[in-house]
Amino acid sequence: MLSHTRTPFLSQFCRTRFSSRQPTLSSPLQRLAFIRFQSTQSQAIRDQSYPYPLYYHQLPQPSSSTTATSSSPDQPLSYAVSFLPTFPHHNYQIIGFLTHDKIGDLHATPNKFTENEAFNIVLHTVIQKNLDKDPVIQLLQPEGWTHIADYRNPAPHGRIPLPEDIFGSVQVIGGVIQPSTYQRMPTHRIVSRHGVFQLSEYLHEKLVNHLKTF
Repeated sequence: MLSHTRTPFLSQFCRTRFSSRQPTLSSPLQRLAFIRFQSTQSQAIRDQSYPYPLYYHQLPQPSSSTTATSSSPDQPLSYAVSFLPTFPHHNYQIIGFLTHDKIGDLHATPNKFTENEAFNIVLHTVIQKNLDKDPVIQLLQPEGWTHIADYRNPAPHGRIPLPEDIFGSVQVIGGVIQPSTYQRMPTHRIVSRHGVFQLSEYLHEKLVNHLKTF
């Protein structure tokens, strides 16, 4: 079962890039990863509570063969979470992995979600590259350092967001944002008790377009 704590299995799984070409399946990990990432048959489930299109792609349960098998009624289901409606072809496109015990609604919660560091790298690259052109951020340019806040849990006016709700910080000099000074906040959480992270509309569009280029 996946958990919010990264295991050696998931650390390797999330760092691996897969192609459409048949790889050499020399280990159980490689065989399982290949089975999961080659499975594009299941229909994506859209999260209707999220402000942007967000999808859960069911992963087949591992088996001794290289074909997908259906899960038993009491076995938790695993999902790849993505902003793309089609099954991700690269792990960079996967926000993280979710387990669902089939009880209650299907939503990403901290105790059932595992972050994908490969996606995190892409996320912060897109933020740094485009934050100085974000109309919302341009309106919030105090001299010095300013936080790039997560919109899922807005802080009260005049207050600093929680550490888990800050993507990073950037320096403003002479009223101009300096993208090269952007620093990722290590305490930011992709999924918190308030749900999946939320960018501004401008940055979210840039992120999704970037993910589609892979």
